[in-house]
Amino acid sequence: MTGTVVTGMGALCSLGRGAPELMQALHLRKSGLEFENIHGYPTALGRVGQGFLTPDVVGDATHDRATLMALEVAQQAVSAAKLDHARSERTGVFWGVGLAGSWWIERTYADYFAQPGMSRPSPWTVPAIMPNAASAAVAMRFGARGACWTYANACASSALALGQALIAIERGDLDVAIVGGSDSMLVPGMLHAWTRMRVLAKTTPEHAQFACRVFDVSRKGLCLAEGAASLVLESESHARARGAQPLAAMVGFGQSCDATDMTEPTVEGQVLAMRRALSHAGLSASDIGYVNAHGTGTKTGDGVELQALRELLGHSFSDCPVSSVKSAMGHAVGAAGALEAVVSVAALQEQWLPPTAFLCEIDPEFSDAFLVQGDGLNVPGLQYVMSNSFGFGGTNAALIFARI
Repeated sequence: MTGTVVTGMGALCSLGRGAPELMQALHLRKSGLEFENIHGYPTALGRVGQGFLTPDVVGDATHDRATLMALEVAQQAVSAAKLDHARSERTGVFWGVGLAGSWWIERTYADYFAQPGMSRPSPWTVPAIMPNAASAAVAMRFGARGACWTYANACASSALALGQALIAIERGDLDVAIVGGSDSMLVPGMLHAWTRMRVLAKTTPEHAQFACRVFDVSRKGLCLAEGAASLVLESESHARARGAQPLAAMVGFGQSCDATDMTEPTVEGQVLAMRRALSHAGLSASDIGYVNAHGTGTKTGDGVELQALRELLGHSFSDCPVSSVKSAMGHAVGAAGALEAVVSVAALQEQWLPPTAFLCEIDPEFSDAFLVQGDGLNVPGLQYVMSNSFGFGGTNAALIFARI
């Protein structure tokens, strides 16, 4: 087994473009959420800003919006890693997606129903909406011939991609993995479907920025977002040989399936994933200095996750800081795990923990939890961070990163 390190990162979300801009926004307690009325359902969404262009605007006739996002963040990560020779059969791509091709599908059906039988869909429609479109595009961009894997496990997708990439490197299959996730489902038809689930937080224009109240007694649901993130993972020996400067080490991964319900999470399944991550890393629960929670702002989800952490951490539960950055950027589904992994690695580098933004009145159910609020928390000596992702379908994933 070989050590695995992170040598580059990229990010694109409602809080900014690039990992440094994302972290600066978290330091400044900014919100990326904006009010939108979806067929009479008032909520807040986290859209990527004007700096990122749609396929139509850039003249790209072959890629969905989420795939363009994937290409951008992968380029950010590879450039940051100074990886000049990615083209290799020892380099692989591992990518997570949620509802792949949503932007392209929406446009195609809009054209079709405007003139049934008369519309002329792009000949690139099928390859553009395939779940593996983003991973294939990234592999082609960088000549990564060693592997090309796609994970479509809802909100846990890109965390699973990171975990499986870690295993491939530890096993010796690859030297380098370009890993991440991307999602862009903020289109009218898909948003209307989400409102029918009644899981989106309702809000007003003046309160939209604060609509995602994770762990708060007033929490009313999640706020959807789009975005993408990427990390370059390398075997420690490969990184050292080329003189790369690692940002952190990735040391643990655990996964499980609740196998009980399509949308309702379970304490048992989440605990199992986290325990497997600790076992993989060779750590005890008390070694974890911070948990970047899945924390979506739903009544059930937040409660189940903190109960799972109580069971996992035991006596150290009240001493372990926990926060969720979805409160600031929204829930980017297939990209969420990768975005939160970027934040976790940056937390280790900065020795600073981001707060759960806009957490004002902690739910009494969580009174024994160490929930990071306000301006965040400086934590000199932070060594290990756990990042959790739990998805519809009962898929659970936990990642552990270590300071170098």
